[in-house]
This record gives sequence, structure tokens and C-alpha cells, in this order.
Amino acid sequence: MEDRRMYAFHYFFRAAILCGFSFYIVYLVKTGGLAHYLAPRLFPYVKASAIALFVLAVIQIYLALQPAANSEPDCGCEPVIRKSKLSHGAAYSLFLLPLLLGFLLPDRVTGSDIAQVKGIQLNASNLQKQQGAEPQEKPAEKPKTSGEVRQGGEQTDESRLKEMFKGSRFTEEYAKLAMRLYRNETILIGEKGFMEKLTAVDLFAGRFAGKQMEISGFVYREEGMPQNRFVVARLTMQCCSADASPYGVIVEAPDAGSYPKDTWVTVKGTIRKSVYEGKDVMKLEGAVIRKIKEPSSPYVYPYAGDFADLGK
Repeated sequence: MEDRRMYAFHYFFRAAILCGFSFYIVYLVKTGGLAHYLAPRLFPYVKASAIALFVLAVIQIYLALQPAANSEPDCGCEPVIRKSKLSHGAAYSLFLLPLLLGFLLPDRVTGSDIAQVKGIQLNASNLQKQQGAEPQEKPAEKPKTSGEVRQGGEQTDESRLKEMFKGSRFTEEYAKLAMRLYRNETILIGEKGFMEKLTAVDLFAGRFAGKQMEISGFVYREEGMPQNRFVVARLTMQCCSADASPYGVIVEAPDAGSYPKDTWVTVKGTIRKSVYEGKDVMKLEGAVIRKIKEPSSPYVYPYAGDFADLGK
């Protein structure tokens, strides 16, 4: 009988832990905190897991109540619980500790802290270049005037852009995206397609030199940066917060020093090529900076739509 009471205790305790995880997921969904941990495409699976955990908790409660409802005499054939209380406590603490930390610790993500630990990426096109996908750029050509484009027709303009933006088989889609972005008076790097657009511009930074670009993010400064510079950055997430990586662009403006780290800003400036710590990078020169409200999620995600729709 004593073993049965012990079994009932363990079943109830497991049910409480399972309910705790289920309610924590519901809490994150209701408060919007789930976006701090996972990419939106995974939300449906996590919500489904909350239901599954609750069902498992109900099963544990049912098993705990079985001995009390069982009118059959004790046959003494049930296995005896031999582990010590210390062993059980250590096992349960592996589940209780992360659950308690989830409820007690804040969900807010500080971009500069992550950037300081992981290091800021100032070359969005690094991955393509590492794969041998560096675009084959010729010396920059002087853009034709609108009168020349009208005389030659639209086909002439299209041909000129194809000559300007030539990519390898790895960067063909990025070259097409760069062509679409180049036609815009101001290149807007918004949350939708953030990394894809930034990569396209970075791959062909020489071609985009002199164009206007607008981008939003948090202010980040590395040690030794001059007062007239900072990095406007965003955290990119592929799957979960563990793979989050900070990407950004150097901003150069006279009033840059008046913006403390982790201030959310929108920056509009002229694209220039520069060198930072011995590496070729892109920067925004003569930038106009304005503060904005921090978005609900600090992350940006891979574009899941049709790549051909970006930049239009």
C-alpha cells in the first residue's frame, strides 16, 4: 500500500510538471513572448505540443488515481520504487529548473549583448562568397541618364542592368534582386526580406555606391569605434534563438555619438564602400537618423515567399 501511495505521488508530480510546461507555452503565446525563442513557422508545432503535454498530464493523473479506484486486493507483484529521494529530486530538478527560469527571467532580448558575445557581421554576403559565389563585377559604369534610357528603350536599360549585375550560379537570384532594388530611388531594407535584400546590396556594393538606402535596427558600437560611427543591426533567426546572428551596416554621421547602444533607429544615407578592420564593408555616409519604437520582436527571419516578389 505504501508503494502505491508513492507511485501516486510520482504520477501527480509528473502531471504538475507537464501542466507547467503546457501553461508556460500558453503564457508565451498570449504575451507574444514566443517570438523571442522561435521563428514564426514553428509556432503551430509548439502550440500543438502544449495540447500534447496537457493530454499526457491528464494520463498521469488517471494513473495516479487508479490504485484508489482499484478494488482488487494487493497481489504484491508491482515493482518496488528503490531510488532514493535525492535521486528523484535530482531527476525532477532537471525539468523544474528550466520551467522556473522560464517564468522568472524576462523575455526581453538585448541586441548589443548578443552582438558582443557572437560578434557583429558586417558582410551579409559572406556565406555566398565562402561558397565560391562571389559575383563577377566589372569596373563600375556610369549610369545612363533618363534621356538615354528613353532613346534606347526599356530593353536597353534591362540589358545595361544585366551587364552591371552578373552573378554566379549561386547568386543568380541575388543578382536579379539587385537589379530590382537598383531601380528604386531609395533602397528600403525592411523586415520583409531583410537578409535577402542586404545580401544582394552587399554582393554588389560597388554598383550601389552613391544610391540611397534606408534601414532600421538597434545601435551597436564596438570598442574603439569613432564617435561619428555606429552599426545599425538586426538579429537574424533561422530556427530558434540559439542560432540568432547579428548583422548590420556601419553608419557614419556627425550626430552618431548622441545615440546610446540598443537605441532603435531608422537610418537613411548614401551607400559607400569602406574598410573596417582590414575587411571590405559597406557603410551609409551622411546618414539622417531618427529614433523609432522598439518592435515587438527583435528578430528578422528568412523570406518564405516568392523570391521574385522581393524588391518590387
